[in-house]
Amino acid sequence: MQNRQTGAAAAPLLSLQLDSRPDEATRFGPNPLPGNESTGSIGLGLLGPLVLECGGAIVTPSAPKLRQVLSLLAVQANSVTRVDQLVEELWAENPPQSALTTVQTYIYQLRKLLRLDDGPSDGRPTPTLVGHPGGYILRLPHLDHIDANRFEQLTRRGRQELLGRRFDAASETFREALVLWRGGFIEDVSTGPLLYTHATRLDELRRTVLALRIEADLQLGRHQEIIGELTSLVSAEPTREDLSAKLMIALYRSGRRAEALGVYQRIRTALVDELGLDPAAELQRLHQLILEADPELDLPDAPAAQPMSRQRFQTVHTGAPAPAQLPAEIPDFVGRAPEIDRFTQLLTGPDVQGLRVINVIGRPGIGKSAFVAKAARGVREHFPDGQLHVDLTGEDGAPVASRQVLGGMLRALGADEADIPNSAAEAALTFRSWTADRRLLVVLDKAHSADPLRHLFPSGSACALVVVSRTPIDALPGAVRLRLPVLSVADSTRLLAQTVGESRVSRELDATERLAELADRLPLALRAIGAKLAGRPGWHLSRMVARMTDERNRMNELSYAGFDVFDRLAEAYQTLSARQRWVFRRLAAADGTPLTTEEVAERVSMSPAVAQGVLDELIDADLVEELDADSAEPSHAVPALMRLVALSAVPGSSWWRNTTGQSG
Repeated sequence: MQNRQTGAAAAPLLSLQLDSRPDEATRFGPNPLPGNESTGSIGLGLLGPLVLECGGAIVTPSAPKLRQVLSLLAVQANSVTRVDQLVEELWAENPPQSALTTVQTYIYQLRKLLRLDDGPSDGRPTPTLVGHPGGYILRLPHLDHIDANRFEQLTRRGRQELLGRRFDAASETFREALVLWRGGFIEDVSTGPLLYTHATRLDELRRTVLALRIEADLQLGRHQEIIGELTSLVSAEPTREDLSAKLMIALYRSGRRAEALGVYQRIRTALVDELGLDPAAELQRLHQLILEADPELDLPDAPAAQPMSRQRFQTVHTGAPAPAQLPAEIPDFVGRAPEIDRFTQLLTGPDVQGLRVINVIGRPGIGKSAFVAKAARGVREHFPDGQLHVDLTGEDGAPVASRQVLGGMLRALGADEADIPNSAAEAALTFRSWTADRRLLVVLDKAHSADPLRHLFPSGSACALVVVSRTPIDALPGAVRLRLPVLSVADSTRLLAQTVGESRVSRELDATERLAELADRLPLALRAIGAKLAGRPGWHLSRMVARMTDERNRMNELSYAGFDVFDRLAEAYQTLSARQRWVFRRLAAADGTPLTTEEVAERVSMSPAVAQGVLDELIDADLVEELDADSAEPSHAVPALMRLVALSAVPGSSWWRNTTGQSG
């Protein structure tokens, strides 16, 4: 574990000392966070020493653990920060007996410090720190008042500008993002396992953004201007091949070919001496191109430049490239061979005629998006005019407007912004025109309903549409439904082995298979278990089995390092109607005993016909399993993890009494 705050003795445990030095007001960089001068507004600086602004004043707390609590709430703003996450962050595996009371005290102190219990005085949205079942939510009306969120927003914008070949805009956006950093991520705050994970992710993203900004500058012909910067970066990271490649290109284009070749020799020596590796094939190829003074490396306006399609080191292509927006495959993907074969056959089989539409469905955490990323990459060659990928749900959980989705897809295909109509209906017609003669794959992820999808269908008969949703979308014309099941025990074991290690799994194979069953063989839950065990190499797998066998603790074990299985499953529960929730909870209260339709109807005081209709809806949502479906009286059960979610909302259930320690 990494501790970033050392030195002076810590303040008293529950101290509310404030660090309000005037010079800290300048630490948000040259562009202060917007709106923080208004009454009740909050600004948080995490990209450097921790800074908290409230109503225009700097009120950064100095008590170490209070700073940790504030930092964790901030990085998970507008999402639930569970109490067990706070306890693990503050005390790792050695929490005091008073941990829960102490956490409550910290929350009280933050509310008092930020005056978050005061009601809004003028009707405008104000920050709040509210309780939630199992945790707390720091709700902020403007997430970009946290510099880390602003950094990620600018990063996404810069990527889109770079993809759209707006290099000037991309370079400026990336510069604006990088200037937000004032040092290391909360460099003066002690970090436990959760904050350390966020720090690692953001530090890596910072490195990526810097490389993208340099790439944009190379595209703009600024090679001479960035040689000094690249030289310093390569000196700091002598085995990082992408930076050395950019320096070689910049030197070559500045007429310094010998120095460019010298950079290659230095990184080759460093890789061999430190890692025992040769340079990657791409870097070796770049070295050969420089030796040959190949015109592929020239800028397009240079006399020797020749437009060559699909060459890696040419910085500007002629014409807009085909979009390739499919997400990267996850490295630990396992199984799904029958479903991938079915997906491939549906999109590329000889019997396919006209637009092909697939609706990929499955319960939360089943790995729908990862499956589509894997399967769609296998059919890319059948759609040479591009692959579009759109997330239909925004960061706030609300559906993205159809006009916004259409605008993004049209720009990716090469349309100018001025040519995209403002209305969704007219933009849809433009999209149909652009796709009429193309062989295009469109993936729409996290869809909610059929209505907004009607504008997003490509019109070409050689196109394909893949819609990913948690529940079936029945009104999709011509759609084939592809439901993802849970993993097999063998594939679940393989997934755990990839994270935990083959040797640990082979030594405790029975325990591994038991863990798979306790996790419902759900990929998200298995990855949470794997991440926790990987972080605790000294644990026997049987120890994790013992901890998860206790239903009162199982969901806590599945909340680790960014994985929160309870929240993901609870999102599905929250979408149910009141009648569906009632039937779902009553079936879950059977403590895993399968019930027939008549037995369910008796428990919920409904007629069998009405109860069956609700059960069918829950089966479609993959929240209830139908057992012995071919028998005259099939039975029904709730999967184990979903049952725990349902019982958490049923005061008085046996699970609820055991968890809360109440006898009735």
